Amino acid sequence: MKTHLLQLITPQRLTFASACLVVVSMIFSPFLLSIGMWGLVGAALWQTAFVMRQNGQKVSILRVLGRSFQHFFAQRSLVALSLLFLIPAVSFFWSSDHDFWLERVVTRIPFFVLPWAFANLPRLTRFEHRSVLYLLVWTMVIFCIGVGINFALHLEPILDGLGHGRPVPVPRSHIRFNLMLATAILAGGWLWQQRFYLRFPQERRWLAVAVIFLFFFIHVLTVRSGIAALYTALFFSVARFIWRTQRWKIGLAALSLIVITPIVAYLTLPSLQERIGYMIFDWQQYKSNSGDDYSDAERWISLQAGLQLWQEHPLLGVGTGDLPAEIQRVVNVRFPNYTVEPKLPHNQFIYILSGTGLLGLLFSLVAFFSPIIIGPQRHFYLFAVFQVMVLLSFLVEYTVETSPGVAYYLFYTLFFRTMARVEFAEKEKARLAAITT
Repeated sequence: MKTHLLQLITPQRLTFASACLVVVSMIFSPFLLSIGMWGLVGAALWQTAFVMRQNGQKVSILRVLGRSFQHFFAQRSLVALSLLFLIPAVSFFWSSDHDFWLERVVTRIPFFVLPWAFANLPRLTRFEHRSVLYLLVWTMVIFCIGVGINFALHLEPILDGLGHGRPVPVPRSHIRFNLMLATAILAGGWLWQQRFYLRFPQERRWLAVAVIFLFFFIHVLTVRSGIAALYTALFFSVARFIWRTQRWKIGLAALSLIVITPIVAYLTLPSLQERIGYMIFDWQQYKSNSGDDYSDAERWISLQAGLQLWQEHPLLGVGTGDLPAEIQRVVNVRFPNYTVEPKLPHNQFIYILSGTGLLGLLFSLVAFFSPIIIGPQRHFYLFAVFQVMVLLSFLVEYTVETSPGVAYYLFYTLFFRTMARVEFAEKEKARLAAITT
């Protein structure tokens, strides 16, 4: 019995289980998320050793690592992603605060580890890839139901909080939660369009209900970055549809619906009205130089401070480790009435510019765009639309400077990349089969 159970455990099954754990735990548990990621690392090593043993090669930890790095360095776009780890690491030489430098570098270690792991993982099937996304959709439904119940039980204080800039309570980071919610909406819509189900065709009806529910709920949560990312992705989706099909009437009707929907949401959802009202008030306070303690004003101040640091150190920046102290210095001079600890630049590109300068930004752009440019995955809808959402988030957040942000960006970029190759291979196989018959 024990031997039979062990035979059921394979590198491919470990990969699938770890991917499922990452998708679920990313929402609420850093500990389980870490276990899922280390599961992917273990599956990569196991798969490499398994292939070597099948080929009659001697297996040792050094030989397995050597072969795994050969696979990794053969994939340029994955190697390019590791630049996002190396760039802040190199800034050690012009950073004086090495404690904060170490914190930033540790946060970015996955940019080296996960691309290496994905270069060596066994390939999941089309059904397994789609099942992981199916799990994402229903996991978000369960969490949103829980958030909605809590919202209903504490309606007045939560609405009052929205009017003062506080978010609706959700597990962990409200920004990351909403980005994952937007990802689930798009993935669920794609799965429905692909007629996916686990066991019964009737599941597609419930999947459609789930996607509509999540689309409604993201407006209830009123996190602007999540809503902006979703609508940017929807505009991209319609533009892509028009470009590929030339069906202008359907495309224009869809665009009209996308424009009308947020207007209707604003007119009918008190939470969205409170959020937009606060946003307008916050902007007015900032313009009148009396908004130093408001969230949007804090963001604008962080951007101005970051840009000034880049102007002072254009080539190499101030060093990743010294960014908090240098931001504080600029804010003390330019905004003396600002009494709270200033935020770091709330824009991924300005964050990189201020910390590692033009050189850091140049190599970071190579890292960000290499997976898009190199390989056929840019033609895969889920990969392309995810990159659109992430680039939008980069404009309003320092997305890859936090552990949840790194996990979100890196896992789905790599997952959709490998999924694209499987989808294209299956389509080519079906095309050849149709030709031969």
